[in-house]
Amino acid sequence: MATENDREHRFSLPRLYMVSNSPEHRYPAKELPGLVREITSRIPAVIQLREKHLAAKSIYDLAIAVNKSIADNRSCLVINERFDIALSAGAIGTHFPENSCPLSRVRSVAPDLILGKSVHSIQGALDAENEGADYLVAGPVYDTPLKRQYGPPLGPELFGRICAGVSLPVYAIGGITPVNARQCLDNGAYGIAALSLFHSGDKLYDILESFNRVLEPCF
Repeated sequence: MATENDREHRFSLPRLYMVSNSPEHRYPAKELPGLVREITSRIPAVIQLREKHLAAKSIYDLAIAVNKSIADNRSCLVINERFDIALSAGAIGTHFPENSCPLSRVRSVAPDLILGKSVHSIQGALDAENEGADYLVAGPVYDTPLKRQYGPPLGPELFGRICAGVSLPVYAIGGITPVNARQCLDNGAYGIAALSLFHSGDKLYDILESFNRVLEPCF
């Protein structure tokens, strides 16, 4: 369970944020612990377990396995929406979509969890901050098939306005690559988040090394 000390250090969250979503990729969820170990052995990362297709018991079992596989003590696990599983599995926090239950209600029953929220507009970011979010994931910044359901990409300028409009750490998501990550950081991003890039097979090592070089000044 996250402690009060964890929440006091929420702004020291890792700068890299991995979102798992195995139905949209070729790897099965059972391979996640190995993938997480490979990533966190090379660079600190927030791991968001976002396996919506799984039943609660399967999410719990996977969360336990993923948490044990984290290789760097600066890395941490958050669970998508299921704060009950986050509490029982020892995750540091829970992440919520923009149209979710009010974070203030979650905070009232899980005061020690770090709470994150996905946002897609300046108003969404302001609302999430007012609700008590500890960090935000904003996007899509660039065009990406996985995020087209949220409409046109924000673009770096609007993303920068979101970062400037709140006092929370904001991760950039949506079409992020090692090439454009620097642009996101220059526009105020606390860190960068991605789904597909972490499932690149034999290219993973090179991708992590590239992100490490971009994010190293932030560590």
